Amino acid sequence: MMNRSNVKEKKSAEIKSCRHYWDIEAASGPVSRGICKICGEKKEFQNSWIASSYMGKDARVFDLPNMLEEEKEDEEGS
Repeated sequence: MMNRSNVKEKKSAEIKSCRHYWDIEAASGPVSRGICKICGEKKEFQNSWIASSYMGKDARVFDLPNMLEEEKEDEEGS
């Protein structure tokens, strides 16, 4: 027969070994709250990358060449 302390220890061990399945609220600021659907643990998740990403400060992810403009120039030049 299990007593209350054994039940608490078992539940504590289950939480520590939980393979979380997060339900994260919609982004509406720098962080979103998430709750594990399995164990009920709560956690905050960042909604964006930290400013100093691996690409460096001067990297411009969205400054890609305009491929359509380059194709038009190639067609006009040919």
